[in-house]
Amino acid sequence: MERVKISLPSKILFTTVFTIGKDDINEANHMGNERILVFTNAIRSPFFRHLQLTENDFEKLEGTIVVNHSIHYLSEGFLGDIIRCEVGITNLSECSFDVVFNFKKKDGKTMAVVRSGCVYFDYAVRKIRALPVKL
Repeated sequence: MERVKISLPSKILFTTVFTIGKDDINEANHMGNERILVFTNAIRSPFFRHLQLTENDFEKLEGTIVVNHSIHYLSEGFLGDIIRCEVGITNLSECSFDVVFNFKKKDGKTMAVVRSGCVYFDYAVRKIRALPVKL
């Protein structure tokens, strides 16, 4: 099986902490694999606000679209685990970038690394456009 390799960003731009809750636990008594995307999506908005980059600005008819995800699971998460997520950017171009989320458990062990490929989009003309801010 080919392994997903995700390069960590050279600089952490944002950090947040959350706790794995009851709704995150599956039948095998650990965090369900789909929950990492739920957390990723929840973290992305405050990260973009931190960068002064909007996910969707419907007044300006522009925003960011996630075009793909890659996930590398490294360890299990359990009910009550406190998770620290470090976020940064890799593969920056004029109109696209990857957001990398490094999910770490309290003991410092990485639980998962997620790469979300993003493009900036102009909804008025339905085309990818240049980023409005320098990242």
